[in-house]
Amino acid sequence: MNNNKEFLYVGHYIDTKGNYILKIGTTNDLQRRRNEHTTNYRKSKNYQLPKGERFCYDWYHPLSKYNTLRFEDRTRDAWIAANVGEYVPNDRFNCGKTKPETVIVTIKKTYEISL
Repeated sequence: MNNNKEFLYVGHYIDTKGNYILKIGTTNDLQRRRNEHTTNYRKSKNYQLPKGERFCYDWYHPLSKYNTLRFEDRTRDAWIAANVGEYVPNDRFNCGKTKPETVIVTIKKTYEISL
């Protein structure tokens, strides 16, 4: 990506036990990062991605690198406070068998993201 832009993204997958796993993250290359998540989460001990499935993006927004990290931290903390799901390592949330209808990301304006 040109101009040193990065993306703040929200994505998900459904693990082998049927849990909806929500993820907030940053990247400068969405396709590469999706492939990394798909590969890594298939090998994960907990919250494993089933074979044949892929990590999916629900939303992404371009920002500077500094801002992506800042808003990722703020969003993660807001989701923990809002009890979006059980926080698990690597900025993931186990929402259980029921996926949330929407989540909120606030940058300069508030985005309500339909899942």
